[in-house]
Amino acid sequence: MLITLATLGILIWLAVMVKTGLDFASANAQAQDDRPEIDFTVKDLSGASVTLSSLHGKVVLVNFWATWCSPCKEEMPLLQAYYDAHKAEDFTLVAVNVSDDVEDAQAFIAQNGYTFPVWSDPPGNVLIDLNMNGLPASLVIDAQGKLVKRWIGPLAQEDLDDVITPLFEKGK
Repeated sequence: MLITLATLGILIWLAVMVKTGLDFASANAQAQDDRPEIDFTVKDLSGASVTLSSLHGKVVLVNFWATWCSPCKEEMPLLQAYYDAHKAEDFTLVAVNVSDDVEDAQAFIAQNGYTFPVWSDPPGNVLIDLNMNGLPASLVIDAQGKLVKRWIGPLAQEDLDDVITPLFEKGK
């Protein structure tokens, strides 16, 4: 009798675990679908309006930076190298300059030979709207325009490899 009760208890426990596990999986899948779509419009360095949603179909790293921000400037060579290595894989990097004059941002980009797209939001309104306080700040947006990850602070190679690179495989 004791063995029967113990077996019945284990079966009930397993049934609850399976049901709970399925609910967690379902909730997790729904959480993926509920990720916010991120969009904003700013200007490029030539003054033309540009919209993040125009990049749908690509994995996008949006990096907010300023010329006076030392960690921003320190991560730029890493971002350029990653951009060069992956731009053929439906990836783009958009560096959104905040708080600088367009001329200062243009001069910094030209002086350092950076080739990724650079947009400008001098008042930093997008950064504020996204509730991201601090520089550098970055967002990873998947090919459907959904937010995957946000960072405040400088990025490392591991961040790029662990978060962005797997998104290229999902798109294939």
